[in-house]
Amino acid sequence: MSQFDTLEFAEIDVPLVLAAQMPGVSGPDPAAIAGAMRTAFDELMGFIKQYKLCPSGAPRTIYTACGPQGIRFVVAMPIAKPPSMPRTIGPGFIKNLAAARTMRFTHRGPYADLKKTYGLITEFLKDKGLMKTDADWGKYMPMWEEYLNDPHTTPPENLRTYIYLPLT
Repeated sequence: MSQFDTLEFAEIDVPLVLAAQMPGVSGPDPAAIAGAMRTAFDELMGFIKQYKLCPSGAPRTIYTACGPQGIRFVVAMPIAKPPSMPRTIGPGFIKNLAAARTMRFTHRGPYADLKKTYGLITEFLKDKGLMKTDADWGKYMPMWEEYLNDPHTTPPENLRTYIYLPLT
């Protein structure tokens, strides 16, 4: 039995999608990251309501930088079509998320356990020769998580998250 038997993995093509987006930044502490993401998603949902946008897919967190000082990210919600009026104020924006060939990993369970899945992914990538040290995560930026369930209505043990790493 391999240590990777519990790691769900597939190579897939992710299509281009139009999305409402909101940038965020956080220090490295997990509680700070969770709070910053919650704030960014709240702001994003306000942006979506303000412009009467119609969500059309699972929300994402796109990590653009990660290091000992913290993370930079963008939260995104796919939308059916752009707003009828242009955005004029605030940090929210609408932009296409690029199509990409990716490695997709599946995390099942609470968001607090994502660190364990990322540890398995790191070991998997090292085993495959795709990563030598943890510093090699930088070559997979931007990478993202896609949240398949609503954490307000789904028990934590039933949450499902896809983790995407672009293949270059």
